[in-house]
Amino acid sequence: MLLSNVLEEIKCDELARCYYWRWTIKSFFKLIKSAGHNVEFWLQKIAKALLRRLIIASMACVLVWRIQRAEEIQNAKARRFLCRLSGRPQKRGRRESAPAIFAGLSVLLNTIQLLSEYSAEELSKFTSTILGSPKYV
Repeated sequence: MLLSNVLEEIKCDELARCYYWRWTIKSFFKLIKSAGHNVEFWLQKIAKALLRRLIIASMACVLVWRIQRAEEIQNAKARRFLCRLSGRPQKRGRRESAPAIFAGLSVLLNTIQLLSEYSAEELSKFTSTILGSPKYV
């Protein structure tokens, strides 16, 4: 049973489909506003730059949803790995959240970028400088 204030002429399955799409759109806005994109704080003054950034953010959301919904065992391991990278706790027995996957993906992509820019020796020097002790290296 679905309670609603819409006209009776609209069939229940059509109404359920509308709610499904509404929830999907709300999930997209939540992900794009608060899960790493922070769209409300973008400072683009040129529409073309804003559009470009919005397209890239949308592509990232689609990638996160694809990872989140994939059923294969390897994808489940990848989801757990990304959530672990994110540092966000997940409730036991529940599927990993899109914001946690997105945060982990962001950490992974930044790490890959760093590894392509610095040698292992440079990273080791940074680590001992930052941590102040060679025993952690």
